[in-house]
Amino acid sequence: MLYAAGSVRDVSVDSDELCGLTWLGQYLWFCDGLRERVVAMDPYTATAAHTLPCPGLRGGLATLDGNLVYAAGPDLHLQVVDPDTGTAVACLDNPRPGEVCTGLESGRGGLWMGYRDRLELRSFTDLRLLTTITLPTLVSGITATDHYLIYSNRWNESITIIDTVLKRVLLPINVHGTPTELAWDGSRIWYCDNAHSRLRAIDVPGIVRPA
Repeated sequence: MLYAAGSVRDVSVDSDELCGLTWLGQYLWFCDGLRERVVAMDPYTATAAHTLPCPGLRGGLATLDGNLVYAAGPDLHLQVVDPDTGTAVACLDNPRPGEVCTGLESGRGGLWMGYRDRLELRSFTDLRLLTTITLPTLVSGITATDHYLIYSNRWNESITIIDTVLKRVLLPINVHGTPTELAWDGSRIWYCDNAHSRLRAIDVPGIVRPA
């Protein structure tokens, strides 16, 4: 059954192409692919607090050891940068050369990476493959809670919750707009609505469970 969720928060942002989203500190950070930049925004005041130029930015955004990581360049390598200065900290090869990484998320056991029709959990240290979840639909973005993995599909305007233990779909959710990247704030799912240059948040009953 397809569950429909309306947004409970809705923030307009100045962006030409929303292609990455993550939380770091008190800010919600989003990628603007066409302008090759990452912006830190206060989601409660909708104020842009900090902007990092990111040459070669292609998409995806996550945190890694207190830094930001995103896919960059024609080879779609993983670029790690300091969130305060934008200085390059590390450059990691795409573990699947030639394939587009459509989403990034740091989880409890490693770095989740999205590739078209599958999600891969890889080691933080060397990007060694730890597990794979094959999906019935295409991947636009990823986020993770303590218990679930969540991915978006911009083409059918949906967000899907996955049980990472059973590796199966728990709940497909229809949302407004074209959901590209995702982020989890501890109680709500945030997503980039690229078609309308907005960041939206939805509540999903039952997704928050005791640890």
